[in-house]
Amino acid sequence: MDRLRKYVEWMSRGRRTNRIAYVMKEWDLPLPLPGAEWQPDKKFSVADELLNNPDLKAVFEEALAKGVALYSVPNTKSELR
Repeated sequence: MDRLRKYVEWMSRGRRTNRIAYVMKEWDLPLPLPGAEWQPDKKFSVADELLNNPDLKAVFEEALAKGVALYSVPNTKSELR
């Protein structure tokens, strides 16, 4: 059964690139940035994500229509420290 999956892009030493890919199939993942790799979010729940960020509805719709959607997490002041 195909379902929406979330992958987070990571650099070495656990640093995030702030890019997230929502895909229907793993082989639809875009190429990672140089030195990075995609890691699945095993705790991902579509319902929980939408409750926390209703703006993701359009991103999920794009992923369902195209097979993949990239989302960049906005930087917060706490992440910049």
